[in-house]
Amino acid sequence: MNFTTKPYWLVAAIPLLPISSVAFAKDAKQQTASQTAATKVEIKVIPNLVKFDVVRFDAIAGAPVVLNFSNDCIMPHNLVLIKPDAEPALIAGVNALGLEGMDKGFVPDVPGIIAASKLLQPHGKQEMTFQAPEEPGDYPFMCTFPGHWYTMRGVMHVLKKGESASATVKDTEKVVNVADAAKDSGVHPKPMGTMEKPLVMRSFVQDPGLDDAVFAHHGRSKDAVKYSPETRLDIPDQPVIARPGIVGAIAVSHGPEFSYVYDTTECRFLYAWRGGFLDMTPYWGKGTGAGRSSVYTPWIIGGIVYRTTGKDPISGNVADKPEFGGYRMVNGAPEFWYRLGKRVVRQLVHPKASGGFEIAVQVEGEGAPLTWTVNEKDTGFVKVTPGSAGKFTVSVTDRPEPTMPEYVPPANPKKKPDPAAKPAPAAEKHAE
Repeated sequence: MNFTTKPYWLVAAIPLLPISSVAFAKDAKQQTASQTAATKVEIKVIPNLVKFDVVRFDAIAGAPVVLNFSNDCIMPHNLVLIKPDAEPALIAGVNALGLEGMDKGFVPDVPGIIAASKLLQPHGKQEMTFQAPEEPGDYPFMCTFPGHWYTMRGVMHVLKKGESASATVKDTEKVVNVADAAKDSGVHPKPMGTMEKPLVMRSFVQDPGLDDAVFAHHGRSKDAVKYSPETRLDIPDQPVIARPGIVGAIAVSHGPEFSYVYDTTECRFLYAWRGGFLDMTPYWGKGTGAGRSSVYTPWIIGGIVYRTTGKDPISGNVADKPEFGGYRMVNGAPEFWYRLGKRVVRQLVHPKASGGFEIAVQVEGEGAPLTWTVNEKDTGFVKVTPGSAGKFTVSVTDRPEPTMPEYVPPANPKKKPDPAAKPAPAAEKHAE
């Protein structure tokens, strides 16, 4: 950071000034130094909560800021500081990145970004140095990994020059560690929750061949153009071959007995499987500091027992786009909620050790209640039981689903092929 210094002629002239003038110059120097002293702040990611531990810190207008950002979570995160009105364009830019997002750290080229970290992998750290804006006010910061901005956010409060900064404001939510997941945290490639205390993770997830009608408000991943962090430009004619994936979903592990995926854009349950959780090797690498392949969608361990079909069964004729609100833990399990117009919809998944699961649905607000329409392909496997005051229960029975192919690590492009090696078998295709 370059600080303003006095020109050489002024320094040379100081001995010739009267004593009172020297004292005035000294006071002015001290005042300038206090105004330009760097604000130092440390922000960490709270493991298992997908939140920053700091929700507010103060900075002085025009003064430097040194922000030490560290990621102690099992997921990748970044920190992006923006101008007050820049969030809509930022989020739209992130959603438009698709699979290019990982290479670009989910920081699109949009106006209003004051400072941005790299996308830090588990246990990553970065020191960010930047200048606070000259205009006092509140400047939001958030993680722009898809879906994380709902809960990972805070504010840099810029004070007028001469005002005193307050202490940082910490998040007060208690950290509830999942026993099995905490033991296998860090960059362990196969984390796991339990039936009583599930592990909840925001992540890219595998697309097991869902209907196109399921993606009314976003789409599947597709081949992306390779990106150069050095030049900050796309590299033409070098596409990244990517396995089908879904951005910004939440994967929940109840242990090997039951796992499922909830989508935060469509605000609906997507699919469930038994026999394991996710192989995160293509996403995180094999250990601390390990490289990530370009095929970075986590891979399902086990067999799928249910996939949703058709359009959203709860929206009916409602034209409003669902807006995800977050989730809260109810008896150890996540209850998801979202807005649908003036209604609020809550969904809580109750797994069974075998034979299926239930989704408890609560509709609140103006215009309630809604109903759950069973799609044609779900007939015989999904049953809806109405309750009172906008409540109903959706009972889902396991059904035979196409077998998912096992994860095959991509070939090392720098390694010369063995002429005696047999060709790898073709990947199994999904079929209805």
